[in-house]
Amino acid sequence: MRVRAYSILILFAVMSMTAISSGQSNSGEMPWIDATEDSDGGSVAILSTSANNHSSSSSSVSEAPILIEVYTATWCETCIPAEDALESETSELDVEIIKFHRHLFEIEDPFGNNNTEGRWLSRYGPASVAAGENARTPPTVIVSGERMHIGSTPSVGMTLDEEYRESLNLVTSPPISENSSLEITWDGQILDWSWEWEEEKSRCRTTCDSVTTDLTLLIKETSGDFPEGANGQGVYHNILRDAMPLDSTGSMNLELPSAWDGDDLELVFIVDWVEHPPKTSLFQELPFESPLSVIAIIFLGAIIAPLTRKFDAGFNNPR
Repeated sequence: MRVRAYSILILFAVMSMTAISSGQSNSGEMPWIDATEDSDGGSVAILSTSANNHSSSSSSVSEAPILIEVYTATWCETCIPAEDALESETSELDVEIIKFHRHLFEIEDPFGNNNTEGRWLSRYGPASVAAGENARTPPTVIVSGERMHIGSTPSVGMTLDEEYRESLNLVTSPPISENSSLEITWDGQILDWSWEWEEEKSRCRTTCDSVTTDLTLLIKETSGDFPEGANGQGVYHNILRDAMPLDSTGSMNLELPSAWDGDDLELVFIVDWVEHPPKTSLFQELPFESPLSVIAIIFLGAIIAPLTRKFDAGFNNPR
């Protein structure tokens, strides 16, 4: 019986070793982290238009600019070099930049609200916390809803410009057909919209079984003059003033937020997408599913079994 107990302990030890090895990350020295936690997903700015443009508009995925979301604050001095580096790398690119301003328990920054903070926390907060940071860390830069850059200190051997450049160079089309499109009609009061789309699973970042999308309306202000900002920036650009989730098709009486100054509000429609992996079997979900682990367990079993039979033959036979 003692040998059997030892064999079971050894078997569990091998399983534990393989589980640990299979759980180790081999992500390399990437200067970013995944922006979404426990899922493969991203975001694309499908359509934007001035709130003063009272007409019908449409846009397809193939026309969508690169979406860049920034978490910032008017007192954040370290946000300035991060935003300068970002501007340097995107000056010649087709981009849609949205800046979320810190709001919860915030007394110095007047631009955010519960809706804007809620979108940031629900979409990017978990990944930021998993990276050992606060869920609301200014500056944080998100590229295409996929790659997160936290803080203004670059990775070893790189500059912020190089970090952002490398991340921007990896932007690819989402797993959505390029013919997928959004159509809206806006008369200054009533907003009608229709998001018609098809998945393109061949573009999934990993093997996926299906793709889902969510549509969100972001209302941003092109610029706002706020000389009281403690970081001395004075004028703040691309300020997110409100965020609201939408069904794929609908109509609503849209009440715009009051502009901070001027008359420069824009409607920006964002599509968030998520890949759903194929369903796995019970064996595939085990932590020791790799071929090397299975071979090791079988080999160990082949060694232990004869010893167990020999021990039983000599000492455990009834007399």
